[in-house]
Amino acid sequence: MNGIEVFDMNPSFIAIGRLELLQSFESRPNQAIGLPDDMPVLMCPVAASDANCFAMKQGQVNFGFGTIRLRQGLVQSIRVQVNNVQIYWLTDMTDPEVWAAMDKWRHAKQALVQFNVRGEPGESGHSLFLKPGVPQGAYRNEQFRNGAAPSAHHIWDGMATLAQTGILEQQAESDIEGVALRRVFVNLLLTERFKPCVDFDEIVEKPARVKPVFRQGIVY
Repeated sequence: MNGIEVFDMNPSFIAIGRLELLQSFESRPNQAIGLPDDMPVLMCPVAASDANCFAMKQGQVNFGFGTIRLRQGLVQSIRVQVNNVQIYWLTDMTDPEVWAAMDKWRHAKQALVQFNVRGEPGESGHSLFLKPGVPQGAYRNEQFRNGAAPSAHHIWDGMATLAQTGILEQQAESDIEGVALRRVFVNLLLTERFKPCVDFDEIVEKPARVKPVFRQGIVY
């Protein structure tokens, strides 16, 4: 995927992240050295206008997980911070595909993240890779791992609404001590569980920066 992949939601756009196995890549990045073929790669679309936020040759990196409580159910947040830029992926807390990926990352003590940067009009895009360290031991949100799964459509709609409100961008706190956040990006993580929730005819490539719509009434 070389473009920014988004879901059209009348009228804002929501960025869609994915999990892809490393073995599906035609060529491996240098950051993948030492990782197994079945390592899940966490993917994030980036608009060309935001490419400068992902210049990661040097800097501090944090990788972690969190819990967000919505009316529709519990949401798992996967969070990466690179210097003063923070990226969220939102998914159902009980999604076995996500927990399997987390188990792989925890076992390897590292994750692999791909930022797909769309090119300017007439230019090809490119990818940036990051291999952050992964927290070890038990995770606090693991207590919810085997809970009753909510309706996929209901939790997807709740996450989509949350992504559109801009609340996460407003309330996000830095995971790196002494580093104030400059930008926050929010994705929905499209796993097999959620594919029936998405009209793939409505997924398009847009080179524009996402502008959130602010709403009230989200319950954490």
